[in-house]
Amino acid sequence: MEINNLRGEIKRNEPLSRHTSFGIGGPADMLVYPADRDDLINLFKEVKRQGLPYFILGSGTNLLVRDGGFRGVAVGLQRMNGVTIEREYRSIGGAFAVVRVEAGATLAKLISFTLDEGLTGMEFAAGIPGTVGGAICMNAGTAAGEIGDVIQSVTMLSSQGEIISRGRDEMGFGYRTSSIPDGHCIIEASIVLRRDDKGKIQARVKELLDKRNRRQPLGLPNAGSIFKNPYEESAGRLIESARLKGKAIGGAQVSEKHANFVVNRGNATAADVLALMDLVTKTVLEVCGIRLEPEIKIIGEG
Repeated sequence: MEINNLRGEIKRNEPLSRHTSFGIGGPADMLVYPADRDDLINLFKEVKRQGLPYFILGSGTNLLVRDGGFRGVAVGLQRMNGVTIEREYRSIGGAFAVVRVEAGATLAKLISFTLDEGLTGMEFAAGIPGTVGGAICMNAGTAAGEIGDVIQSVTMLSSQGEIISRGRDEMGFGYRTSSIPDGHCIIEASIVLRRDDKGKIQARVKELLDKRNRRQPLGLPNAGSIFKNPYEESAGRLIESARLKGKAIGGAQVSEKHANFVVNRGNATAADVLALMDLVTKTVLEVCGIRLEPEIKIIGEG
C-alpha cells in the first residue's frame, strides 16, 4: 500500500488509540495528513485507483475504533484548518460576516476567532470537542443551538474526487445528522454570524463552559454523548432511571457524573465499551420501553 506524490505526512500501522478522545482503538494500516486541498484530492485519486477503504478521522472525538483497528486509510485534516472572513454585509438585524472555515479547524479555534472578531452565533459550541468537518457531519450542537443553524454552504470532495458545493437547505440537517453521502469529505464551509459586543459574547461562552464543566465527566477519556436523545426525552435520564449509572464492564464505565457518557477508566477496550452499550440498550428498552440509538460512530474490525 503506497500513496504516491503526497506532500503531507503518512504514518503506518498507527494505533488509533493515540488519535481518539476515548484513547481506544487498534491500528490503521495508514494514517495520512494531507497538506492542503490539492493534496487531499491527490490522496482521493490514489485511494480510488487502488480500491483502498478509507474514512475521515477528524479529531476522533465522536468515535469508537474497534480493537482490531482499520484495514485501510484514516485521513486526518488537521493541516487544513484556516479561518477567515470572506465578506461582510448589513441586513435586517444588524451587521453580519460570512466566515470561511476549513474542515480541519477545531470548534475551539473557530470560537476563539469569533470572540476576537466580535461575532455571535457559535457560542452554543463552547466546549464541544472536535473539528468543524466532524461537527457538520453530525450537526453537532446543544440545547443552545446546532451548527446547521449558521451554515450558509458546504464544500465537499466526492468519493469520485469531484468538488461539490451545497447550500444549507441541501444539507439535510436534522438532530445529530446530515445528508452527506458516504465516502464524501467536507473541505470547508461558509457560516453566517452577526456582529455583537465582545463582552456579551465572552459572557455567554463562559456561562456555557461552566455549565458543561459542572455536568460532564471531562476528567476521564470519553467520546461525548454515547446515545442520541429520544424525542422529547433525555438518554441520560433514561439510563439513570434504569439504575445503570456507574455500571462498569472491564475498563468502561457509565459515568457517575452524566449517565449518557461512557468513560475509559484507563484500560478499557472497544469490546468493553460495546458490551456496556449493549447492556444499556437492552436494559433501557426493558425498563423504559425506549430503544436508544448510538450517537457515536463505530468503525473497524473486532
